[in-house]
Amino acid sequence: MVTEISLNTICGHTTKIIATKEGKSTHIHIKSTCEKLRKWGTRFDVEMKDLMGGPETILARKSAEMPLTPTCLVPAAVMNACWLENGMISKNLAREMGKMEIIFDKLE
Repeated sequence: MVTEISLNTICGHTTKIIATKEGKSTHIHIKSTCEKLRKWGTRFDVEMKDLMGGPETILARKSAEMPLTPTCLVPAAVMNACWLENGMISKNLAREMGKMEIIFDKLE
């Protein structure tokens, strides 16, 4: 099975995250127009132990080695893709939702 998530972010970059579960690993492939994100990593495996978060996970290690801006949505989208691939979020629910949003309700 494959999960694909696309991001259009406030920084103007576009990113596609492709997650594929194989055995106990979820393979991540990221395609992005962001050079910093390409240096952060575009191909890596997320292990089962990484799915609950924490300071020792692959995403935490990657962020320590090559910090992204605090507003970057990619790490959260990678985790959502992994959870979808591992049955921790319903793919039917995600299909029904279609998208998640950050809405800037009031900016004065």
